[in-house]
Amino acid sequence: MYSLDINFLKDRHLDTTTKATVVPESQTSSLTEQLPLLIGGAVMVILPAITASSLLVLNQLSSSTEQKIQELDLQLEQVSAQNRSIDEINAKVEQNNREVESLVTVFNQIRPWSAILSELEDQTPANVRVDSIVQTDSELTIGGYAVDYDDINDFLLTLQSSPLLDAEKTIIETASLEDFPVETRNAPENIEVEVPQGIKYSITTAISDRPSSELLQDFARNGATGLVNRIRTLENKGVLKP
Repeated sequence: MYSLDINFLKDRHLDTTTKATVVPESQTSSLTEQLPLLIGGAVMVILPAITASSLLVLNQLSSSTEQKIQELDLQLEQVSAQNRSIDEINAKVEQNNREVESLVTVFNQIRPWSAILSELEDQTPANVRVDSIVQTDSELTIGGYAVDYDDINDFLLTLQSSPLLDAEKTIIETASLEDFPVETRNAPENIEVEVPQGIKYSITTAISDRPSSELLQDFARNGATGLVNRIRTLENKGVLKP
């Protein structure tokens, strides 16, 4: 009998040793379907890391900003304290200036009574006698006797020319012919004494309101050296303008 050894593989020109790699369709499809899930997972991992980094940066910026704010607050507090000190110094300077101005005003309003009396004495004519001087505030009333009316007029003109008096307010109030006040009590009884007549007058005037600093020469001429020296000291220090 004959034995038939038939190799169907050889006949078909197929070698069993030949290997071929075939990717199953089901596996490729599975990767494609899982790609969105993989991306999503990566995003889920990355986003927290970005968020954490962002928070860290924000915290650092916030801390730096807070520190700068505190520094600015400290600087503002220091500036405010300096401003308060400056305001206090300015207030003291202003108060000192007011006190100096008040002092200058007082000196500029002083009228030494001795200087006024000396001025009146110098301005009184020879034929005029001053018996009384009455002061009311800045006004003066001068009373006495004169030989005649011309002497009264001369006296009025000299008073009006005085820089220590107000010319516009210097006027004759009264002037009348009367006997001179002569003392006759000790005269012998058998001797008749004839009392001469003269002009009894009353003149009102007012002290000038010019600043004392403008009248230094007149004060010095009338002996008011104390006031003159004080005013000149203020002028030398620049407190009072000459």
